[in-house]
Amino acid sequence: MKTKLIAFVALLSSIVTLGMTTPASAQIEPPSPLPPSSPPQVRQSSIGPSVLFGNGQTAIGVDSKFSLSDNISLRPFIYFPSNGTDFGTALTYDIPLRNNDSSLVITPFVGGSVDYNSSNNTNVTTFSLVGGADVDLSDSLRLKGSLIVPLSTDRGQGTGFSVGAGFRF
Repeated sequence: MKTKLIAFVALLSSIVTLGMTTPASAQIEPPSPLPPSSPPQVRQSSIGPSVLFGNGQTAIGVDSKFSLSDNISLRPFIYFPSNGTDFGTALTYDIPLRNNDSSLVITPFVGGSVDYNSSNNTNVTTFSLVGGADVDLSDSLRLKGSLIVPLSTDRGQGTGFSVGAGFRF
């Protein structure tokens, strides 16, 4: 018992001595910069004008892209064909391709969309497959092209192709 008490006192005095030699204020170091091999942060979200061709019509509208992660994006859209309104959103898997200096050049994407169309006193909801690519022209401007293929064409919805530009943010 006496040996255990001596060991406890020795341990306690070591802890107290160590605490007295350690400075009271902690030094906080600034975070280290990113390693040179990591790619720079790239603004992936965008919004801008677009044109939709399909169903024998041409419609103008607005396309956008909101990056949820490096590879997943939400792409809301709205178009105004001559006989109504077409809007919806696509969820896409993006495949960013970079050149040698790690700047993003082209991003192919594939996914699915839900499309709501109100025209000629009818309302139609369509599920579609979507594929295309974003091409970065500069830090603030991107071009986009996509193909929209409806899973069912029995409601008058046909394949469409859209092209547009987006301002990155």
